[in-house]
Amino acid sequence: MNISAETQSFLKKHNFNLSLADNLHQKIAEDMKKGLTGASSDQAMIKAGSAAVQEIKEGQSVIVIDAGGTNFRSSLVTKTKDGIEISDFQKTVMPAIDRELSKKEFYETIARNISRLKDRADKISFCFSYAMTITEDGDGKILRFSKEVKAPEAVGTYLGKELLAELKLQGWQKVQKIKVLNDTTALLLSSFVEDSTKNAFSHLAFILGTGMNSAYIQNKQIIVTECGMFSSLEQSDFDITVCGRTTQPAQSLLEKMCSGAYMGDIATEMIKSACNEKLFSPDFIAPEKFETRDFDAYFMKKENELSQDQVKTKELLYSIISRSAKLSAQAVYSAYLLSDKEKGENPVCIACNGSTFWKTPLLKETAEAELKALIDKPFEIKQICDDITKGSFAAAFIQ
Repeated sequence: MNISAETQSFLKKHNFNLSLADNLHQKIAEDMKKGLTGASSDQAMIKAGSAAVQEIKEGQSVIVIDAGGTNFRSSLVTKTKDGIEISDFQKTVMPAIDRELSKKEFYETIARNISRLKDRADKISFCFSYAMTITEDGDGKILRFSKEVKAPEAVGTYLGKELLAELKLQGWQKVQKIKVLNDTTALLLSSFVEDSTKNAFSHLAFILGTGMNSAYIQNKQIIVTECGMFSSLEQSDFDITVCGRTTQPAQSLLEKMCSGAYMGDIATEMIKSACNEKLFSPDFIAPEKFETRDFDAYFMKKENELSQDQVKTKELLYSIISRSAKLSAQAVYSAYLLSDKEKGENPVCIACNGSTFWKTPLLKETAEAELKALIDKPFEIKQICDDITKGSFAAAFIQ
């Protein structure tokens, strides 16, 4: 999609730079390297354990728990002759959302939520999408809660160790260890379950939804980047306004310039400024507030079906989408540069998750075009059904 000279002039005036992404991958990759050596870095660079998934035999089962946002999901996952079977699935409210829980109550509630699965497998894999440190033995130390979870006594505890102790108290006998991981690691591992080249290490994961993150494999170890935290970026006037309303205005700028939680706010500020500066006709009435999902309406019709003001609105929205796509491609490419490269011509597998990436008009297509100009071998962007559940299942079989 083209952007008219008039719209481009308006964007330039407000320092909204679509070429901002050019060669940004070099800066992101250098910041990643610093984080891996323990030096100060924007990105968290979490070493999330081995990527060596052993062969999963038919009939093997794992109890999978997925705690993220306001939902707590659990199921029994089994390898069958036809693939991966997910059974006895249940979704309930995340513990400590409705009221504050003590440490004991927090783990008791989790145990109760999976009581129907008692001793139906000897492995539990727990995907926990809150801030934590992954230990060398595959446990997770809770650093803090977000998303309205209120269990302060559980902060600092080891998730697998504490849950296993509670399960033993409730009479569980088969399970001896609980594997803990986050959603980005699970997404990366889901590509191993889906891909016949399981022993290849050219696998990347990228999430662009409400937030942003990526993961890759280096020296056969999974590295989660927390790339959305990268902040060495030049902001537009609209970004500065939107970030100024957040609790930490100078942090996580890449996420705030790309993800679904912020794109609607950036659009609101952009359209408001365009109205004030008479980019639109006098009778144009702008929406009071944009949500990212509102972008769809401007891309469902052909331009000859839109008024001139609607065409300009579409151009402004596309500038936000295009910048997000280009920045996302740079983040993915920086992870690729540091990752283990498989020899030969097998395609790089990029497992992607997130409604912003898959549902925002032209974002996936624009990001893919950018990556084609960057990655020096074939690649495939994959949307994997039940990716977090399948990846958590695979995590239980890491050597």
